[in-house]
Amino acid sequence: MANPIVYGPAFSTYVWSARLALAEKGVTHELVDVPFGAHREEAHLSRQPFAKVPAFEHDGFSLYETQAIVRYVDERFPGTPLQPEDVHQWSRMNQIMGIVDAYAWPSIAGAVLFNRVLAPRFLGREPDEEAIAKALPRARLCLAEINRLMEDHRFLAADFVTLADLMVIPLLYFFANVPDGKAPFAEHPKLMNWIGHMETRPSFLVTKPSW
Repeated sequence: MANPIVYGPAFSTYVWSARLALAEKGVTHELVDVPFGAHREEAHLSRQPFAKVPAFEHDGFSLYETQAIVRYVDERFPGTPLQPEDVHQWSRMNQIMGIVDAYAWPSIAGAVLFNRVLAPRFLGREPDEEAIAKALPRARLCLAEINRLMEDHRFLAADFVTLADLMVIPLLYFFANVPDGKAPFAEHPKLMNWIGHMETRPSFLVTKPSW
């Protein structure tokens, strides 16, 4: 049986989420780098026609969309389940994953992290401070809602790691480590404690990208 392949740059939050799921299940995988900009080239478009990352392959089966990938990983491979059996916790997990795709990624990664980190590094452009300022209220709302929905659980949707944690941690880890995230996170010490706990997990340590 061939090892799964994840296509995309290691620093992508969605690529990182896919790799976290594999690591949590104890599955060895191959990361094939897709450099910034190469996601729009034919080689990658043949795997992901919408020019996004990651793309995924396993035993001749191709897949894209991060939520689909992490669910496949959890259901295809043995090991500790990453989805709750309790319907309320399962629904909360799905809700938080939906928040990532609809609200958190566009505001935190698409606006703040892109302008603060990626644009200067890869495009040689100064950050668009206006775009960052416009995105921060939505980013703050995302933090507030994730913090509220966590309730008294040890992790975001349950007392064990679920797919919600693996979708959220790359975004919030990066956001907490740029200046724009300092004040928003100061309002949510519970989330900062959760980040600190996630940072100690073996899956985080073996997949953490350099940036």
